[in-house]
Amino acid sequence: MSSSATAELGAFATFQRSGANTALRLSGRLDSGGVVQAWPTVLEAIGAAAKGTLRVDATEVTFCDGSGIGLFAALIVAWRTAGGTAEVSGLAADILRLVDVAAAVKPLQEPAPTGFIVSSGIATIAMVKTIRDLVTFIGSVILVFVPALLRPWSIRWGDALQAFLKVGVLALPVVCLLCFLIGGIIAFQTIGPMAQYGAKLQVAQVVAVAIVRELGPLITAIILAGRSGSAFAAEIGTMRVTQEIDALSTFGLEPVRFLVVPRMIAAMVATPLLTAFGNLMGLAGGYPVLLANGFTLAQYTGQIQSILTPIDLLQGLVKAFVFAVLVGATGCYCGLRTKEGPGAVGDSTTRAVVAGIVLIVAADAILGSFFHVIGI
Repeated sequence: MSSSATAELGAFATFQRSGANTALRLSGRLDSGGVVQAWPTVLEAIGAAAKGTLRVDATEVTFCDGSGIGLFAALIVAWRTAGGTAEVSGLAADILRLVDVAAAVKPLQEPAPTGFIVSSGIATIAMVKTIRDLVTFIGSVILVFVPALLRPWSIRWGDALQAFLKVGVLALPVVCLLCFLIGGIIAFQTIGPMAQYGAKLQVAQVVAVAIVRELGPLITAIILAGRSGSAFAAEIGTMRVTQEIDALSTFGLEPVRFLVVPRMIAAMVATPLLTAFGNLMGLAGGYPVLLANGFTLAQYTGQIQSILTPIDLLQGLVKAFVFAVLVGATGCYCGLRTKEGPGAVGDSTTRAVVAGIVLIVAADAILGSFFHVIGI
């Protein structure tokens, strides 16, 4: 026999073991303070015989809150884990139901540690599944997008114009600034090595080819992924969390046509235009470096005209269009796949930005190889 006496208004616990049977008697207030006072005796009872049959007499319990419910649940789980049975008597029916619910909840288990190979396999499977789902999503968007273009009156042009304002107009200053700085950096870094061969003026050609073919579309698309892709994911993800998308489906409005198509139109129109402005600012950024080395504006523009062709401009715009489709679709896809919870929108936004940038770089490598193979 062991007991634990407490102060006034506290809790009192005694237990007695008889063979495979254990009787535990609780009385007093089972609030947070009372549970702390009775807990040593309860632990002693569990350590003495956490098997067989446990009978808990709670007839003299005067108060029981969440702490007391947790105490009863811990006792029941301990006896069940040891292969025994536990019975609680003397509790009110509503409290007893809460005890049963608490005892039925399985404790969280730490995931088993995995090695590098297993972790790499899991990550690869998840990536392949995400790419497959994204391709499926792009296909569903096309199935909605093409009929919408054949019926322009069915497109929400107001939403598309508002998205174009965010994607294109508001992004113009930062795109122009970054492209201008990149053009200056390329010229500054290449003029030294080119000067060793007496080809300072040819720096203009290096800047022109790098900006128009590669960096102009790439920088614009990365900014699009950071600004617009994340905004698409956040806006649609918030609508998912607040069940607005479920409401659209209930009213018979397809979320892809209602939410995705206007944003895709805005991205596909704005990105090539932003790329054109970015190309101009990138070319302008390279001129101050040559100006400091004594070359005139006419010489600089002449070198650019001698190296660039309409195919180069078209190649950059094609890349920009493909990047716009990928980033817009990724942002909307991550928004529509937002889960429940307070951090779900943030997770979707992060996935949209990371996946968008990865897809941009991968698509740029594929398109660059394709253009090289076909000789343009």
